[in-house]
Amino acid sequence: MSIERTQELELKISYILRYGVFLSAIFLGIGWGGNLLSGQSQGLYHYQTYQSVNFIQSMEKTFTQGQWFVLLSYLGLMILISLPLIRVFLTGVLFAKNKEKAMSLMAFAVFAILLGSFCLGIDL
Repeated sequence: MSIERTQELELKISYILRYGVFLSAIFLGIGWGGNLLSGQSQGLYHYQTYQSVNFIQSMEKTFTQGQWFVLLSYLGLMILISLPLIRVFLTGVLFAKNKEKAMSLMAFAVFAILLGSFCLGIDL
């Protein structure tokens, strides 16, 4: 693969990351701001004691209660968290297109480890 094509793919990856951060910030800002302005916010008093809450149950609760701003905040966080995964995966694809097998294999191994760590961190 030519150097120009490699640089073009790297530029596309950087655009995905840049616009992903902007999109995440927009969703988080709308979610947080809307939650504060709607009066549904419980303030920081809600976080005084730790409560172990299942992620799926939390999503169901916010959906059934119609807390759309909280769901937008969750969406923004999920976009932000997924950006490193996307970066590592696309870097592995870039290495594979450049026929760098060792680096590609290493990038995909890191991708699998990151994906596994994220999945283990979610209490279903």
